Amino acid sequence: MTRTIPLLVATGFLFTLPLGCGDSSSSDTSASIATPASIPAAFFTSRRPAEVSDLVKIKPDAEKGDAITFLARVGGREKPFVDGQAIFTVTDPSLVSCELMGEEDHCSVPWDYCCTPSEEIRMGSATVRLLGDDERPLRSSAQGAGGLAPARFVVIDGVVADRNEEGLFVVDATRVWVGGRPERGKPRLGSMMGEERVNVPAHDHDFDGFPDHAPEDHDHDHDHDHGHDHDHD
Repeated sequence: MTRTIPLLVATGFLFTLPLGCGDSSSSDTSASIATPASIPAAFFTSRRPAEVSDLVKIKPDAEKGDAITFLARVGGREKPFVDGQAIFTVTDPSLVSCELMGEEDHCSVPWDYCCTPSEEIRMGSATVRLLGDDERPLRSSAQGAGGLAPARFVVIDGVVADRNEEGLFVVDATRVWVGGRPERGKPRLGSMMGEERVNVPAHDHDFDGFPDHAPEDHDHDHDHDHGHDHDHD
């Protein structure tokens, strides 16, 4: 049976985190196709700060208005991106997503951390917002912008917008570095400069964390110019 816990977001949204390992396979995550967002490129950087603390080391002492920088991964729920608004959830690297444990492919949506206790998810999570000039979240999903996709490492540079002792932690990002994805036995792989494309599906055109087709299904006819741009980040 799947349990749910609320994750409050300062914009008034109420996210629900699915819990119960293996239950995620019952939902059709491929049915919702995300379009790379119209988010200004200025929010993203290709240069990762050399020294960055994990989210759980920053979160306990950070106060509203503090400028902070931290390492995390996109995820914490089945759908970490908000439709129509540039808001997404991230989790601390110490939390073990489902593809890093057990057998291969034992969980279809590993970034929802369904095998992790709800309290650990709540205390190890943050909500990230990308604001426009009106100081409101941009009216576009952040999924796909700058390569943002579930399970990828990110370094968030921003300002604490809201927080409480129950786990709420909202950060308005000013700059985001997007890394790769870890693998079983290498939980930090993808978190460093130069590892931005590690374990990132080559044909994930909808930025949902899965390739849209098998490599053999893609006809690479190099004798003709099809105008394909294969740099999707």
